[in-house]
Amino acid sequence: MRVLQAENAPKAYEIAAAEFCRLYSAVTGERTEYGESEEDDLVVIGADDVNPFARKAFLEGWVPDWGFAPGSDGYAIFSVRQNGRTVLFLAGGRGRSTLYAVYDFFSQRAGCRYFWDGDIIPKMSRIPTDDLCIRTSPNFRLRGLRYFAHRGLHRFQAEHWGLADWKRELDWILKRRLNMMMLRTGAEDLFQQAFPEIVSYPPAQGILPEAGDGYDDRTLFWSLQYRGWLHREVLRYAVERDLILPEDCGTTTHWYTRTPLDFLSGRNPAFIPQVTEVYRQPTGLVWDIGRDEALDDYFRLSKTHAGMSGGLRLFHTIGLAERMCFEDRETNMRFKRMAYHRILSRIEQEWPGASVLVASWDFAMCWQPEEVRALIRELDPARHIIFDYTADTVDSENGFWNWNIQERFPWVFGIFHAFEPCTDLRGDYELLFKRIEAARSDSMCRGLVFWPEVSHSDILMIEFFVRSAWDSVNADKFLTDFCGDRYGEQSVRMEKAWREYQPLLVQRVWELDRNDALEQPHQEYFFNICGIRCLHEWKSAKFGRWQREASALISTAKSAVGTMRALCELEVTAWDDPMLKRDGVDLARSALCRVLNGHLFAMICSAKNGEWDEKLYEIYHEELEALADLLDSHEDYSQEHTLQLLRAEHPVNDSFETTLKRNLANGYCRSAASEFVRCLCIPENELYFSWLRQTAQGIHVSWPQQAAENLMNDYISRPLSSMRRTQESEPRSAVKRALNALESLLQKGM
Repeated sequence: MRVLQAENAPKAYEIAAAEFCRLYSAVTGERTEYGESEEDDLVVIGADDVNPFARKAFLEGWVPDWGFAPGSDGYAIFSVRQNGRTVLFLAGGRGRSTLYAVYDFFSQRAGCRYFWDGDIIPKMSRIPTDDLCIRTSPNFRLRGLRYFAHRGLHRFQAEHWGLADWKRELDWILKRRLNMMMLRTGAEDLFQQAFPEIVSYPPAQGILPEAGDGYDDRTLFWSLQYRGWLHREVLRYAVERDLILPEDCGTTTHWYTRTPLDFLSGRNPAFIPQVTEVYRQPTGLVWDIGRDEALDDYFRLSKTHAGMSGGLRLFHTIGLAERMCFEDRETNMRFKRMAYHRILSRIEQEWPGASVLVASWDFAMCWQPEEVRALIRELDPARHIIFDYTADTVDSENGFWNWNIQERFPWVFGIFHAFEPCTDLRGDYELLFKRIEAARSDSMCRGLVFWPEVSHSDILMIEFFVRSAWDSVNADKFLTDFCGDRYGEQSVRMEKAWREYQPLLVQRVWELDRNDALEQPHQEYFFNICGIRCLHEWKSAKFGRWQREASALISTAKSAVGTMRALCELEVTAWDDPMLKRDGVDLARSALCRVLNGHLFAMICSAKNGEWDEKLYEIYHEELEALADLLDSHEDYSQEHTLQLLRAEHPVNDSFETTLKRNLANGYCRSAASEFVRCLCIPENELYFSWLRQTAQGIHVSWPQQAAENLMNDYISRPLSSMRRTQESEPRSAVKRALNALESLLQKGM
């Protein structure tokens, strides 16, 4: 087998040829060579626009019509017999779609499967290339992901990733035929690059001067010089592979893109008015873009960043997100619309005719549907695209379905899926399928984008997204196909576990409730273990929601038991498969956390009524211990492992370990981490329920606030290395322990 490369073509075509050679060798064990030979079978990379051989074949008529437009994401895979040899054409409308053709060939003919956490590459002596005639194009023009800027655990937080992690991620994006990635993690040296005369690089060691507390503590783990280099390398790698990189424009200062103190002292910017309490520190405020000098400085940042990626393709703006500027609503909304006018006008001035994604986050949080419609009437459908990246929220009046944009104005469907603490498995797939199909049939819908606050949290949702982004998903076959692709011989058993878990997928599905932002069904169990908050909620309307969840505890436990039993039916050796192990632990701890939520609320509701059942508390405590074992059984959930990976990549700030714990253990970001659960969450529960027990018995004692603070201080000050268990938990045993606890709960009844 010989490979004929494109000529005088963008870098992506060269990469496509190299990837063919790599995968061919991985499957067959044989090497390929570049260049034509009259005796050997030939692989032609690229269509007639970039490959002379393909041009000759097309002109002579012995290759079919390509079936895609130049510059498009469509591609073709053809094989023809010519002079006694097989000629395989792998051609796309551009560089990235030629890569799609390469990866799809190995998927179609060699059975290769591509996941974010690795590829499945079968072995075979010969890959059949005969009788191939595939032409395909995507339903959605934009298909991509956005990466967020929280910290906590390496797997879930893109800000922790090193260059090798990013290369694997970008390669996976192309293998799954996506074309866009939005990278703005906040920890880059953009201010130093844009304003070198006033903004210096901070020291690599020590607490960042502008660091706050909790997730506001943006103390660096790697030096900012290294972060800047890494950011530019990731952009370069993406550009070489022909990916779309939207540029953030406008009011880009936010909690994760703090304004350096050097800039504040050197520029002394005026800020917009703000009546909401979020981001009140000067480093998180928005400069007053009603003033030309502030708008100039914001666009100096954007132009500097645009220069790093080597070219402009698309812009993105979030407006004045999450902020109310004035008490008077009409004044506030006019001010927000003015901000959009200023930002969009400047983009057009600097880059005439450029397209702009107008993000919906502020719409979903702070606008009424009629206010969104009023703004849209002021936008230009030739240049502006509504980016509804909370299009999957349930029970909301604020979304694409109520903005009068369907079949009228360009828009993008976005799956937000989860806030930062929500690393469990969730999703209303029936609702999503209906909405995505409606978007697919809408001629004005330009794309499908996945934008959670956590990455790699939910393999089922990731697969549903990437499959839906190219073509319709068969809702009845999706789970079976997914399990068959990922688990091989264990697919039937794993499908059973997934199907047992399905009733729990929708129990705590993502939603944005603007009237009740701190207590929503999307939040995971860990968010609610703040004892002092639980006490206050007894007097609020939220208590009714807790009672409803408590009432569903037994049905929840039955589904969780079914999930655990299915996992226990797996052979011991099945857990040696890293993909199955990861997903098995995810399924088990997600099911267990659903029960823990309901169990927690059930005991609180009983205590409020003066009732206490010590046996139920003992079962609850055993469930917590089982959760700790589950998290101990996989390094994905270890903060210490995250720290080790950071250190392996580049020298780490000695002060960062404390920041890492603060970034995860605050009121918003609490999520499944082994050290956190075993060394803070379980002691907090013991303290909380010792208080609750007395309260239920009519013994009126004050909440032990100081003791709670001491637990937090002990967790923050204790080294992560001392929190690890001496013997790592084994996942099957941890699942069995969880099953036993849940069966005890069912036997006890409620």
